[in-house]
Amino acid sequence: MLEKTSHFETPTPHASDLKTIDLESVFSLLRRQALVLGLSVVVALLLAVFYLSLAPRNYMSAGQVLLDRKLEQAAGDGAAMTSSVDMEAQVLNEIEVLRSSRVATAVAQAENLMTDQDFLNPPPSFSQRVRGLIPFGRGERAPDLEAGLDEVVAMLRANVQVDRMGRSSIIRVGYEAATPELAQRIAQAYAEALLQDQLNAELEATSAASDWLQQRLAELGENQRTASLAIEDYRKQTGLSVGQDRDLTTLRIGSLSNQLAEAQAETARLRALSEQLQTVVTAGPEAASSYVSLLSGTQADPAEIAILRTQSAALISRIAEVRASFGEDHPQLLTLSAEKTALDSRIYALLQNLDEQYRTQLSIATQQEAGLRRDIDSEGQNAGLISQEQVRLNELQQRSDALRSLYNSYLLRYEESVQRQSFPIPSIRIVTDALLPEQPSSPKTMVIIAAALIAGGFIGVVLSAINELRERGFRVGSQVRRHLGLRFLGYVPKLQLAGGATTADKRRTIRTLVRGASGQRIGRRWGGPYMETLKATRLLMQPIAERGTTVLGVLSALPGEGKSIFAASFAEMLAVTGSRVLIIDADENTPQNGSAMPKRIMPSQMGDWRQAAVTDSETGIVTLAASAPEAGGGDLSGPAMQKVLAEARGQFDYVVLDLPALGLVIDALSVLPLTDGAVLVAEWGKTPRRLLSSLLEREPELGDYIVGVVLNNVDLDALPRFTDLGGLERFAHDAEQRMETAPN
Repeated sequence: MLEKTSHFETPTPHASDLKTIDLESVFSLLRRQALVLGLSVVVALLLAVFYLSLAPRNYMSAGQVLLDRKLEQAAGDGAAMTSSVDMEAQVLNEIEVLRSSRVATAVAQAENLMTDQDFLNPPPSFSQRVRGLIPFGRGERAPDLEAGLDEVVAMLRANVQVDRMGRSSIIRVGYEAATPELAQRIAQAYAEALLQDQLNAELEATSAASDWLQQRLAELGENQRTASLAIEDYRKQTGLSVGQDRDLTTLRIGSLSNQLAEAQAETARLRALSEQLQTVVTAGPEAASSYVSLLSGTQADPAEIAILRTQSAALISRIAEVRASFGEDHPQLLTLSAEKTALDSRIYALLQNLDEQYRTQLSIATQQEAGLRRDIDSEGQNAGLISQEQVRLNELQQRSDALRSLYNSYLLRYEESVQRQSFPIPSIRIVTDALLPEQPSSPKTMVIIAAALIAGGFIGVVLSAINELRERGFRVGSQVRRHLGLRFLGYVPKLQLAGGATTADKRRTIRTLVRGASGQRIGRRWGGPYMETLKATRLLMQPIAERGTTVLGVLSALPGEGKSIFAASFAEMLAVTGSRVLIIDADENTPQNGSAMPKRIMPSQMGDWRQAAVTDSETGIVTLAASAPEAGGGDLSGPAMQKVLAEARGQFDYVVLDLPALGLVIDALSVLPLTDGAVLVAEWGKTPRRLLSSLLEREPELGDYIVGVVLNNVDLDALPRFTDLGGLERFAHDAEQRMETAPN
């Protein structure tokens, strides 16, 4: 028996597999679902063409207006430029004005849209035209219509388009209508209505300002005249002139203040000299000679003062020489001392006389300072009385001046307002007139086609994803290895067998196909995979065949998957190679519901199974029905079947067991231990992957007996669509196509 295969465990995906997108799988999916994608895109394009053929054509006409403050400055006094923030706000304000009902009302009235049939009765919409295609849904075109002003205004506001051109001060105003002429008329009317609204708003503002200024000028003129009369009356009552009396008083007070300052300085000087002389006089005549310098600058004779200073210095020097030369007891010292005493008395007398003079001058200066203070206080009191009256007069004068200035300012503004009212200049001008559109603005053909392509592609991707999610069967060998962990043997193409043919007819057809594929009398593209799968199965069982008879079971999960056809094809291929083959048809008595029990065979009914076997005279293939009494009556695990297999091992090279479906009965599992291996046949794209996986999970020993899996009823033309870009099936398919198309 072959080495058994263990149940497959799904390997843990690598980190790189989890972090990246498998582009090959994506391309394979797109290739498989190309028809769905193409149909989705085609349907979307057809719907887009249908919409474009029925949708009404609309035309857009747009003009441009410029907000220019320089136009107002040209007729004004050259006011300062507005800031960018103010300009931004003005642009936004004008956009809202264009969208307002006031401008829409002006447009409706200017173009008389309340009775315009092109405006009120446009062509039918797409939905109306679709309903018109239905016989009972058709309706006649409405007669001439009239609409109220509010309805027209609402329609205009719904269809007008106003936007700013970038960051500039240009506003684009457009309108979309059913005809080019109507769109141009309304768009141009909107631009002109905005210009006229600007003029009307400015005229209304200047007119209201002029009326208000005129009223204020009358009031200010009357108030200014009243203030002037009040000033004249007050002057007559007080005898004051504005500012004159107060200025004289101020001058007098300033002069007295200067004199007081001089008197205070003189008094301070005399007080200092008097205090110094008082100190000298208090000290007595002995120290008088030391202060001879105080006599300088007085009324005394300067020559006399110089003589006194010289004599005093000579005596002091002489006394010092005598005392130093002759001592304190010399008679000449007495004479010199008497002379010095007499000189000191003379100087002292002069200092006393000078002290009396300074005292007299200090008394006079003090009295003069006090008199100046009294004069200043008197002038201050007089100035206070005058200031109170002057303050009132100044208040009256200031009020009169303020009223005069305000009157002049209002008069200037009134004249400017009257000038602007007579020659208004708006801050808006039309820079581009609305033109007659040549091409419709909607529906946008390229946009709708692009949207249809995108929508069709998206729907196609969704439908493709749904189809992929609904795909539950096996398509390629890699799926078999990945989901079941079993060896994949190959593909068996869908054989052209008549539906109502008998078993013998099907055998003959299969024999013809196998011999044709072996001799290359049929196309390699069909026969190549067919024979390669049969050869792969034979090579897989070759080691056992070299040692003796090979018993091979053929399994399937569900009935009708082509298991019997594969068993017959394998037997025919073995017969072609000269092998002795026995086919045991163990699936012949299995009903569709899988609920019948094998027939009970009595020992007396058991005979030689060879008598129940049928030998094909052309190929030598022996066929035995497992339901025959000699073979056990359908009991695959009974002693009769064991005897058949044991005796067949010595007489045949290969024994092929066509076993019942695994999903219905358990007989196949009971006979597998008697075989050398089993081939599992799954229908291409039909047998659910989950079913086979659950069978292997429920019966783990089943995987030990299955030597390989064959995919049956394969569509070779569709097979490459399910393979990866580097898949072997794709290369084989391309190579076979090249060989078929190559010249002989």
